[in-house]
Amino acid sequence: MRPIAALFGFTIRQTLLNRKVWMTVVLLVAPSALILIIRSAAPPMKDAAELWEIHHATVQFLLVMVILPLVCMVHGVGLIGSEVEGHTLVHLITRRMRRGTVLLVKFVATALLLAVLCDLALLALYLCTFTGRDLPTLIAEAPSYTSWTPVRDLVCYLAIIPAGVVGFLAIFTLIGLLTAQPLALSVFYLIIVELIMGNIPAGTQAYSLLHPLRVMMVGAIPKLISLFYEMEMSAEVRARLYPEGASGLPQLFGVVLVALVLSTLLVTIRELMPAKVIRE
Repeated sequence: MRPIAALFGFTIRQTLLNRKVWMTVVLLVAPSALILIIRSAAPPMKDAAELWEIHHATVQFLLVMVILPLVCMVHGVGLIGSEVEGHTLVHLITRRMRRGTVLLVKFVATALLLAVLCDLALLALYLCTFTGRDLPTLIAEAPSYTSWTPVRDLVCYLAIIPAGVVGFLAIFTLIGLLTAQPLALSVFYLIIVELIMGNIPAGTQAYSLLHPLRVMMVGAIPKLISLFYEMEMSAEVRARLYPEGASGLPQLFGVVLVALVLSTLLVTIRELMPAKVIRE
């Protein structure tokens, strides 16, 4: 267990010292900065519906749909590639650990760190949105929002977003091992599968990783369905995509399991170290 613990700590330190972590922080604070700009430029919101919509729309369409996958892509495609480039992979696999073990330990450490950063960004967004608001009065004046509890919504997001981190990081880790040019394939996947197919109000949504995340979020916060094509979506399609009482966790778990198994196989059988690195 000591080599595993040492690798876990090494991965955390390596990630924190990498310049990519600053890109991650900039991306994650962007929603909070946007809310602060809106608050400073726009008149104070005096309607609970408007406040609810801008908060959840920022979380869903900026943090979850765009920033979360981008952050995972930045770190996932280079999970092992960064070791090859930095000439540290040789050192890692000589510590009586299989390549698959190295991959899984680095994956867990990176996922944990990104999940903490994403939850901190979500908490910052919550504080920037609601600090200074007279929420009890706003909610009391809106009969359809009397059951709205912003703190409960925050807790739901804090629990679900780490699951999204694990899912997207697993997918981009697999992409990073599939090809020598993972960035192009990652961008293609993000745009075509997640941003286009994942947002068409039809059955294609079910093929994106965003879908099981949204199923979990809608299950925890039912009113969120109003953000996802309520007007364009037929009752039949809506019932199929967001069935009452359903959980997207099994689908998400299946995606993560398949991606990690394939990644472990690839990192085991592929030659990841160029001859120049082996000689050194």
